[in-house]
Amino acid sequence: MTDPVILIADPNRTRRKLLMSLCADVGMVAVAEAGTLGETYQLAEQHMPKRVAIAADFTRTSEFSALLDMLKMISADLVVYGEGAAATSSTLFRLDDHAAAVRLVAVLSAGLGAARQPPPRIQAAPTPPALGGPPQNRLLLIGASTGGITALETILSAFPEDCPPTLVVQHIRPGFAEGLIRRLNETVRPNVVAAGHGVPLRKGCVHIAAGNDRHLGVVQRGGFMTRLIDGNAVSGHCPSVDVLFEHGAMLAGDVAISAAILTGMGADGAAGMRSLRAAGAYTVAQDKGSSVVWGMPRVAVELGGVVDVLPLAFIGKALLRDHSRAAYRQGRALS
Repeated sequence: MTDPVILIADPNRTRRKLLMSLCADVGMVAVAEAGTLGETYQLAEQHMPKRVAIAADFTRTSEFSALLDMLKMISADLVVYGEGAAATSSTLFRLDDHAAAVRLVAVLSAGLGAARQPPPRIQAAPTPPALGGPPQNRLLLIGASTGGITALETILSAFPEDCPPTLVVQHIRPGFAEGLIRRLNETVRPNVVAAGHGVPLRKGCVHIAAGNDRHLGVVQRGGFMTRLIDGNAVSGHCPSVDVLFEHGAMLAGDVAISAAILTGMGADGAAGMRSLRAAGAYTVAQDKGSSVVWGMPRVAVELGGVVDVLPLAFIGKALLRDHSRAAYRQGRALS
């Protein structure tokens, strides 16, 4: 199936089907539909459409601001339509008749041409320049899924230019990791690159594995370096957060590790986080209130692998803090 270039979000099924039908008549562009704000968020993050048309009904909900952050992150054009929409430059149509629906679809499809082809596969990143020399004392690990795109931007925005070397697994559809990495590299101070194989870990560099067919690990070969691992999906995913965290747990006796598990469906990363905590690492989970989907963090908490449960805005600073590992070996109570 071709990834949608246009996403239509409307709780009114009749209106939604009308717009979908008109888009089909126009042809040339792929279209997806969502009936809830949660579906809208997930489809936008999964497919990264070029344009999103959203009914005014959704703009009056408290969750709408999170969706706006997501659309800004993926550089999607926004069109708001429907009765009672706020008077903004993106509000184009009341959509109170068929002719208005036709005009809306014409605007949505204008200039898009044929359905977008997937971008080329990301090549392994070159070894980044050392900022402050090779690390021998700290590593940061992060795992995320649904909602993770904006969560990562929030966390990495708190990192300084010479942050500890950081490895990230983000669940995302193949073909869209390149845009995510480019966007993050443009907006945060550390250098953000696609995770390669055998790349030495240096301060000031964030290595992201997203949407490829290999797991991300870390090994010690004199210094620490990345490892890309062929294999089947683990915990339903490739790359898997569990694989990254289990690798971290094996090194926790040689290096101080801090790890975060962020918003996402399922349980990937939960077992690995338990291993990290047992090995003496500092572990933090995103709280329910700031998560788009409180699945992965919830399971990690239930398995006893989490030291702190924090709102998203506090996780970046928590990861950077110099933690005493001894306290976590003693099984400090969860927050």
